[in-house]
Parts: sequence; structure tokens; C-alpha cells
Amino acid sequence: MKYALVGVFLLYGVPLFRLRYRWRATVYRRDDWKINVLPWFGHDIAALFTNRYFHTPEERAMARRFRLYLAGYCALLALVITT
Repeated sequence: MKYALVGVFLLYGVPLFRLRYRWRATVYRRDDWKINVLPWFGHDIAALFTNRYFHTPEERAMARRFRLYLAGYCALLALVITT
């Protein structure tokens, strides 16, 4: 059962890379590849709890989708750890 959960966890994490890129590109208003590797976490944490960095309805919808996906990812991680 644990191996199946780990497999689901890994498959569920694949779209997270694209969502995270869109999230950081919106928060930092940059489109280059460096936003994926540079450790700028202050704005990321602030953006998780506020809509300060998201101006258009499309950006707010993307932020809502990212937050829901991240919550599911954390819940699945907790499930993998506890079993």
C-alpha cells in the first residue's frame, strides 16, 4: 500500500512543476528560467495567504488552483508519511 501511495504522490507532483513556474512568474513578474532555481521565498509565502500579487481574475484563478493543488499535495505527503 505504501508503494502505491508513493507512486501516486510522485505522479501527482509532476504538474506541480508547471503550476509552480506559473505561480512564481506571476508573483515576481518575470518569465525567465531563473525564477525556478533562485530561492526567493518571501514573496511566495506572502502570496500563499494574500492576493496582493495577483491583479487580474485569471491570475487569481491560477492562484486559487495552485493553493488547492498544494493543499492536496501536502495532504498526500502526510498520508504517505503516516502509513
